[in-house]
Amino acid sequence: MLVVEVLGRNLRDCSRNLLILKQRFFYFRPHLNMTTSPHSTSTPATQAAPKVSVCMITYRHEQYIGQAIESVMAQETDFAVELVIGEDCSPDNTRAVIQQYQKRFPGRIRIITAEQNVGMMPNFIRTYLACTGQYVAMLEGDDYWTDPHKLRDQVAILDQNPDVVLCFAGCAEVDEQGQILKENFVPSAYRRDLSQLEIVGSYCPPTLSVLFRNHVLTNLPPAFAVVGNGDYFLFGMLTDFGHAAYLPRSVAHYRRHGGGVWSAQSLENQYRSNLNTKLAMLRYFGGRYQAAIMHNVNWYYVQLLTLLWHQGRRAEFWPLYRDFIRISLQTLNKELPAFTLRLLTGRLSTSALAIAPTRSY
Repeated sequence: MLVVEVLGRNLRDCSRNLLILKQRFFYFRPHLNMTTSPHSTSTPATQAAPKVSVCMITYRHEQYIGQAIESVMAQETDFAVELVIGEDCSPDNTRAVIQQYQKRFPGRIRIITAEQNVGMMPNFIRTYLACTGQYVAMLEGDDYWTDPHKLRDQVAILDQNPDVVLCFAGCAEVDEQGQILKENFVPSAYRRDLSQLEIVGSYCPPTLSVLFRNHVLTNLPPAFAVVGNGDYFLFGMLTDFGHAAYLPRSVAHYRRHGGGVWSAQSLENQYRSNLNTKLAMLRYFGGRYQAAIMHNVNWYYVQLLTLLWHQGRRAEFWPLYRDFIRISLQTLNKELPAFTLRLLTGRLSTSALAIAPTRSY
């Protein structure tokens, strides 16, 4: 009877897991496969085939989207540029503003949308897959470019250097009104060309400054659809095909505001998102760059676990600690016993999260 009960329970668990997988498949399929994707709208084409596609995702950016679009239309180039905007059913007038610009610039703007909100990463994926240009530039609907020669100069770098897969540049950080908070938030140590190891292990170039080669990635891993930092993962995958070049000047403004998808999150949630992205990258790259990625994974685990322990949040601590054990056993990670010893002997230091300044944006 015991064997029968165990087999029955296992069969029920398998059935439940298959149902969950089926539900996830049918949820993501419309957003990952453009043949069944939500509809795209555009005015009749009057431009040549685009050399560059600008991939812009937007949600609740009514106040900012016009400036973002105008900064793209202001680019001075001798090649065709298309703007592909993924509008994720904003509850404000974001879509109406885009449609006005679509009429103002016929043939240059396409809107990718649907009847219901799909979420940030599925919205990005469907918009990215709709880009037809030789190169893709990225710009979110609340940021904007400031240099009219950004695309011209970055395209020249990629055209002349086949060993370069993406080009990034400096960016200023501004507040809601566009007042500069930081002249260039690219750390001075990274204002240069970067290898794949440096990107995967330590630094993500500013998304709004990047131009990269299209069509080099034939498949996106399933994990890409659910990570919180898709740009970081994307740039890591792209640099399988070349290194990253740096354009040594500021070309864009990154806007900090209360409605920003990333900047509005608490630092703890940002750390959790970064950890999940790093774990996805660890699985994707396998043994490559394991030491560099695990250095980051360890840091995020330790900071989060220390915070949860000191705040008495045991119900959240233990599942995360078990995850840390599982990953450590798979990677022969030496940080786990060191952390456990500090935990058992009461020598956990204060988490960086606990002493980090409170963010008002």
